[in-house]
Amino acid sequence: CADLISGLELAQKSLLKTLARHGLTAVGEVGEPFNPEIHEALTQEPNPNIAAGHVSQLFQKGYCLKGRLLRPAKVIVSAG
Repeated sequence: CADLISGLELAQKSLLKTLARHGLTAVGEVGEPFNPEIHEALTQEPNPNIAAGHVSQLFQKGYCLKGRLLRPAKVIVSAG
């Protein structure tokens, strides 16, 4: 079972590396300012650890291909 998991992880890393070489980049990180051009806000929540208007949780990464948004990142935004 462990060999299968490590094999799948290796295949995933190889695929992501190949896609990155062709211009695919992931968008959306916890703590970055909310940007409606690359983020889709699912809701807002109070979070004293993260400034208001910043991403407090990431539900799904978004992706850009050569600067063009393919899928926005689905996030929860901090209300402060």
